[in-house]
Amino acid sequence: MAASDDTLTKVSTDAATDFVKSFYPALQSNRPAIAAYYTQPTTTILFNGNAVADGNAVQDIFINQMPPTHYEVQSYDCQIINQAYPTPATAATPSAKSSKAAAKNMSILVIVSGFVRFGPSKDLPQRGFSETFVLVPNPANTAGKEWLIQSQNFRLVV
Repeated sequence: MAASDDTLTKVSTDAATDFVKSFYPALQSNRPAIAAYYTQPTTTILFNGNAVADGNAVQDIFINQMPPTHYEVQSYDCQIINQAYPTPATAATPSAKSSKAAAKNMSILVIVSGFVRFGPSKDLPQRGFSETFVLVPNPANTAGKEWLIQSQNFRLVV
């Protein structure tokens, strides 16, 4: 059953909102959970133009190299990239899917901007950032995550 445009919009918007409200707090205070946000394998992860191998490497950077961080998300938006992202569940039982479940078989572009502060003091300067993600469905729903990062590009902008 094909999902309506309204359903696709609602699912993608809810996915972006849930992701942003979960991912940035994890970067701040639940760093051992960071790798669970990524697909295996990921296609591309870039931090200021530097490639990072995978979600485990991102987690390692945040645990072992990054000072405490505070993210202040100012805005985010999303766009559906592929309305029919191929997942094992889609291939196995496409006709058995409800419209809402079928809508979750898509890839989503999520664009986030805001400020980040590196270090524990609230007196340290904030830097602007822009970050772009491609989220794909998590067919196993591991770690309670319906969406995983397939691609990520982080840039400090100030």
